[in-house]
Amino acid sequence: MSLRCEVAMRWPWQKKSSNYTYCLGIELNQGNAFAVLRDATGVVDSYASEQDEEGLQGLSQWLASKRYGRIPVTVCLDQSRYELQLVDAPPVADDELSDALGFRIRDLIGESAVNKLLQAFPLPGDAYRGRMSMAFAAIADRDYLRDIVKWCRDENLELQTMTIDELSLLNLVAALEPETSVGVLRLEPKEGMIYLYQDGALYFTRHLNFGTDDLMPEEAQVGDFTLENSSRSDMLTLEVQRSMDYFESQLGLGSIGQLWVLPPDTVTIDNVLIELEGNVNTPVRLLSLETAFNRQLTESPLTASYAAALGGTLSYELAN
Repeated sequence: MSLRCEVAMRWPWQKKSSNYTYCLGIELNQGNAFAVLRDATGVVDSYASEQDEEGLQGLSQWLASKRYGRIPVTVCLDQSRYELQLVDAPPVADDELSDALGFRIRDLIGESAVNKLLQAFPLPGDAYRGRMSMAFAAIADRDYLRDIVKWCRDENLELQTMTIDELSLLNLVAALEPETSVGVLRLEPKEGMIYLYQDGALYFTRHLNFGTDDLMPEEAQVGDFTLENSSRSDMLTLEVQRSMDYFESQLGLGSIGQLWVLPPDTVTIDNVLIELEGNVNTPVRLLSLETAFNRQLTESPLTASYAAALGGTLSYELAN
């Protein structure tokens, strides 16, 4: 993910003007593909891999059936295929940060840098009360990125950006214009992630060894999210509270104003939100994107993976 890569890996700091009417956003999640087609009004079509399907073959067939032609695409990398590390930032300009940290790949990941690419972006200067300069470094396999580039070429798609969940969701948060700092919680079946944003920037991200399976009693029906007892939600509360406390005490940025929970792809979690809000003493809401972004004629809620795909497309102002 270097600027010397076959496709410039542009992180979505600002929206870019586009002459296109449509943009396709793709989220790669645990080997599966999710996609949204967006125009200037919002999402007008979507795709999700079947449960027994892996890779991009199904998405290729969907695109062939739709015949959208050559359209721009943003691809959000599978979280299992990249590492994001918080590192000391060397005293260089932002556009030189990736090159400066590229020499440290072996130190960062403990293996050869021969087949790795790195893209870095700085934390805002007020993080850690301005006492230190820090940056995030995203590291991925070169071959993995090349496979995505090749697939886009084969499908006659114009690859605009390859990005990561942390920044794709930053676009989504920025588009909703919160007045306070925001925590975004995403839960998968076996794990979760929490991202903390403020003033249009990512400050903190943390992997949670806790997922929806840990909150679902064995007797629950598929698609239902219930609590067997309070200890299940207590585990989630502890993980979320630790992250928000770090934002306040270590980063020195005050308390998180809101916690937004992305709707999981496979279960509903409405029942836990009230209890979570009471435990963390922070306004909690399920992030519904239907009114603001969803223009599909069929009912297809914008769950977490669709939301990440959508966030990538929000880097671009589409033509009406």
